[in-house]
Amino acid sequence: MNQVKQFFKGLVYTLALGSLYLVICPIILAMILKNLLLSDNFWISNAGYLVLYLITFFIIFFIVRKEMIEQFKAFLKKPKEIINKGLSCWGYGLLVMIVSNLFISSFVKDISVNEQLARENLFEFPLYAIPVTILIGPILEEIIFRFALRKSFNKKTVYALTSAFIFGLLHVLTAIDEFTITNLLNHWKEFLFIIPYGSLGYFFAKAYYETDNLFSSILPHVLHNALSVALVLLTSFLLRG
Repeated sequence: MNQVKQFFKGLVYTLALGSLYLVICPIILAMILKNLLLSDNFWISNAGYLVLYLITFFIIFFIVRKEMIEQFKAFLKKPKEIINKGLSCWGYGLLVMIVSNLFISSFVKDISVNEQLARENLFEFPLYAIPVTILIGPILEEIIFRFALRKSFNKKTVYALTSAFIFGLLHVLTAIDEFTITNLLNHWKEFLFIIPYGSLGYFFAKAYYETDNLFSSILPHVLHNALSVALVLLTSFLLRG
């Protein structure tokens, strides 16, 4: 009975934070910042989106601040051990991600829609997209999909697989504009990309579970996104040159 109560309590907590991050804050703040977001001025529109994500970040961080401070203090006691575990897990996740991406892309003949949108945002709204992709996004995703979700599970494999599936699924769903049966069926190939996205989610969850410290997944997640952004920008620069 206690395990059932723990599961649903953790699930509600995860859904609450996830809803704040993905739905509630963006919708409310988009209404408040509408004039900034829709501005034709490059700097103003970028600043508007950055403010939206910063406010979302501080709201969620305020909710979990006590536990995050404790996590950081614990990290400072054994940073080398935690970083090594995180990088080791990231390495395995990256390998699975690359192999599965190559296989799926050869079948689909394209990259995921989520990846396409992310690349477009980097060039259209770089002043907000770069810090959000590299820092704000990874921290919030680790708080929700690893830290919050961990409260529902005691077994490592079940927790890691669940985290991986949700993490991968949401990366796919956020790129689909209409949630109708017809549209979902038309985009069925997109769901194959749950595997590469989920592979990182699985190993980030594994790192967090084994260290009991969220910085074991935050740091490699930040590193992964930073390298991805750098690669996209460098490739674009070389192609234009």
